[in-house]
Amino acid sequence: MSEDKDTNEHNGFSRRSFLKAAGAAGLAAGAGLPLDDAFAAAGKPKRGGRLRVSVPPIKSLDPVKMDTSGAIAIVQQAAEYLVWAGPDLKLRPVLAEKWKAENGGKTWLFKLREGVKFHDGREMTADDVVATFKRLVNPKSASAAASQLPFLKPENVGKVDRHTVRFDLDRPVGAFPYYTQTYNAVILPADYDGNFATHPVGTGPFRMTQYKAEESASFERNPHYWRDGHPYLDGVDISVFGSSQPQILALQGGNVDVMLLSGYLDAKPLMPNKDIKIIAAHSAEHRELTMRVDKKPFDDKRVRQAVALCLNRTAIIRSLLGGKADMGNDHPIAPVYPVNLSVPQRHKNLAQARKLLAAAGYPHGFDIDLYTEQYAEVPQYAVLIQQMLAAANIRVKLHVQPQNVYYNHWTEVTFGLTDWTTRPTPGQILSSAFMSDSKWNAPHWKNKQFDHLVERLQAETDKAKRSQLANRIATILHDEVPAVIAYFKQNLRPMRKNVHGVDGSMSNYLDLTRAWLS
Repeated sequence: MSEDKDTNEHNGFSRRSFLKAAGAAGLAAGAGLPLDDAFAAAGKPKRGGRLRVSVPPIKSLDPVKMDTSGAIAIVQQAAEYLVWAGPDLKLRPVLAEKWKAENGGKTWLFKLREGVKFHDGREMTADDVVATFKRLVNPKSASAAASQLPFLKPENVGKVDRHTVRFDLDRPVGAFPYYTQTYNAVILPADYDGNFATHPVGTGPFRMTQYKAEESASFERNPHYWRDGHPYLDGVDISVFGSSQPQILALQGGNVDVMLLSGYLDAKPLMPNKDIKIIAAHSAEHRELTMRVDKKPFDDKRVRQAVALCLNRTAIIRSLLGGKADMGNDHPIAPVYPVNLSVPQRHKNLAQARKLLAAAGYPHGFDIDLYTEQYAEVPQYAVLIQQMLAAANIRVKLHVQPQNVYYNHWTEVTFGLTDWTTRPTPGQILSSAFMSDSKWNAPHWKNKQFDHLVERLQAETDKAKRSQLANRIATILHDEVPAVIAYFKQNLRPMRKNVHGVDGSMSNYLDLTRAWLS
């Protein structure tokens, strides 16, 4: 169907025009069959049945404030974005049919799909999209998306007509359509009251019929879904688990059909199982070992560099991820992004680490508390960090907390290990994790030159110039080390072999529109 073919010309809103006029920030178009064609290899979809999915713990189900993968997966079944970025970074029209840039990428117009209805029967219009984005960037809303959209003010989102929305940005952003899939940016009714758990109205393929806080969510097929013939399933049941191990046991026992995500160590026992398959997706997902630069001992960059030099990245990738990862170099610009970097790779060097610590006034090392979360391989990674830093007399006390506890204070701890999911463009991670005014700047690091370069990177459409800017940004982060980034993992999604039409995701997003059971 046409909604999955974004290469045709449509009044200047085509993907080709997007790439040419606004640049898609130099992102590759991707290759291979459209997802529908790729999924067809499994056979003709069968209608009916209920899919059982397990997800990690959630904190808030309010789309405006949610920031955990489990909550995002639940909300994504009932509510949708303007666009969807596939595993190959190719954009697929969803609630927006077309988009185009004006004013050098500073102004963006989105033409909405007509005839789309919310679950309560009302038509989705520009008023709903305008209200959604005004809500997301309103400083009073406590939105988790604010750090992703720092260049958009509420008064600069406007309605052109019933099905056209205009975004006037503070500065040119060549990849702005990708930002509209920031995980909080699902389109909600204009009069959304903030209580999605009891009034879950969206446009998605499924209607949420029951939600038990921190336990489960049930969905029924949306009979009025805008995409003819979809979804195939009668419904979806999502169960919330406190950790990975019970999810693995549930999948092995046939009580769950799909795990939203799994670390390599957890998935390893599943690999010999003939009834289970594991979908992998390359990503920019990583873990940031953040160090508060405004707190001792990390106010001295030599200490931060020493921490980075203590880690044996090759051993970490091998033992934690079975080699299914790309080596990190203490910046979040992953190999999955189409930029060419030439920053020398940092490797373990204990002698240099000890020398830097002594020069910074810590010849005998120091004691430090490391806070982290119970999520995927993160606790095991924290143990490796503890062991590797001990070789330089950095004595680490671990505090591994449930996600919903850790995320209450993760930006305030002096030493923290945090998971970061993929964003479709590097600028999104760079701005939210390290720009001076970002609420998610856990290291509390401020660098005006860095801020300026990130803004230039977001605006630049020329691929060669983007690589030059990315190199300068990566060099600054590599030298200053506000965070150690040792690897970029492949995202693993285990599922039973009778599940079809569910792909992997570089962001651990969950699209069940095409899912079916054989």
